[in-house]
Amino acid sequence: MRSRKLLLLVTLAALLVGAVPASAGDILGFTEEVSPAAETNATEPSVAVDRSDGTIYTAWQASGTHVARSDDGGRSFVQTPIVNLFGNDIGDVHVRVGGPTPCTTPTSTCLPGKHRVYVTSLEKLPFLLQTHLAYSDDRGASWTVNEVAAVNPSFIDRPWLAVYPSKTNANLDSVYISYHDFSASQIWVASSHNGGQTFVQTNVFANDPLAEVQSFCNTVPSDIEVDPETGDVYVQWITADPVANTTEGCNITQLENFHQVWVAHSADGGLTWDAHQVFDGGPTTNTDKIFATLAVDDSGKLGVGGNVYSVFPDNLRGANVFDIWFSHSSNKAQTWSPLVRVNSDKGTHYFPWIAAGSTGRVDFIWLNTPDYTPTDAEKSPWYVTFAQTINGISATPKFNQTSGSSSVMHVGGICTNGIFCTVNDGNRDLADSISIAIDRGGSAALAWTDQGRVLHGPTHITYGCNTSQQTAYTNANQGLSCKGPLGP
Repeated sequence: MRSRKLLLLVTLAALLVGAVPASAGDILGFTEEVSPAAETNATEPSVAVDRSDGTIYTAWQASGTHVARSDDGGRSFVQTPIVNLFGNDIGDVHVRVGGPTPCTTPTSTCLPGKHRVYVTSLEKLPFLLQTHLAYSDDRGASWTVNEVAAVNPSFIDRPWLAVYPSKTNANLDSVYISYHDFSASQIWVASSHNGGQTFVQTNVFANDPLAEVQSFCNTVPSDIEVDPETGDVYVQWITADPVANTTEGCNITQLENFHQVWVAHSADGGLTWDAHQVFDGGPTTNTDKIFATLAVDDSGKLGVGGNVYSVFPDNLRGANVFDIWFSHSSNKAQTWSPLVRVNSDKGTHYFPWIAAGSTGRVDFIWLNTPDYTPTDAEKSPWYVTFAQTINGISATPKFNQTSGSSSVMHVGGICTNGIFCTVNDGNRDLADSISIAIDRGGSAALAWTDQGRVLHGPTHITYGCNTSQQTAYTNANQGLSCKGPLGP
């Protein structure tokens, strides 16, 4: 077990004398390295927390898919590899927790009284660039793999996962996988209502000509989420416009400015969708500093829908000024509030991800550097930031921003053009995404790709439990923050 990097109460004295600026507040909690020391290319983590007992699951890619579990609130991790007859897949992973395991007595693959965990990934075999769904009913000790969870003849890119857990039996979980294809770049959702055993696929654009026209041939799929009280499903993507999409890349280069954000909604389990535009910044702006992210808060009342939140980076204040922007909808994504800037500091802000708790409460993670034009030559320093709002449905929401990482986690530029970063020798060491969840005490569970201060050095996955702000769930017991079934 590598040494634990307990995160510092180090700024406590400074806080007492008012010396710490609001944009760089105290880190309370700790961080821990998740991926094994032998892995030097771990990227794109996804984190989920079983809020029934505090178990943490983190998945990432490193020449295939990897998963680890923590039973002590993130202070140590046990590797729980997915063993597949067809070997390693490609990556692009996402992890979520489902409903109660379907057994009443222990078996070789099922532990009663626990919850199912799901992981999606792009597969290499038996079907190239399709989507695996692996699930475990024994806390990752063994996995069942659906080799054909989502299948498309035009191939699949960047699958995201959402789960509406059954309260009684994981075999009744509703499981959703969103992605885009590699031809017309349509947004698809594969839906299962039997715990991921079988899926039906729908084209999100099928009933919405406007979304089709605006998005045709170039989209970036950007998260899928489920309302915890109604089961309504929301899927998000970014795009450019018909002219740019068809003349500047058409799902090939990702070099044009993606300036439109869209969210589609389904109230019938993913069969039909209505799509609505969240925002269009115009062709001189660019949301593709990747990805847009989505969350739905919990109304706390069964059958009563929550508010939907869309967050994305954009350079609305200047060509090289990338900030994090926030909008919400209180009518199932039909209309959206004016944008509000989240970050309070200067510099460049990429890779946002969010998680919502009780009404109006949203937690954020993103990467930031004080440089406006970060480059490898300058060894621009990057940090992890955590932020929170507790009045996210206000016309003027307030955001409290604090540090997420105790030190620099990357130096250099960050290229967001996907595989075409190789064309301009862009720095894609971190790949494309980081992650956040809410633990059972209502505190933030963070996961990011960490490279330290070494330009093009090895990468590993860092987990952080951050208790620096308020509980994201008003009814949570904060005394359970950063604690799993084994404590501490």
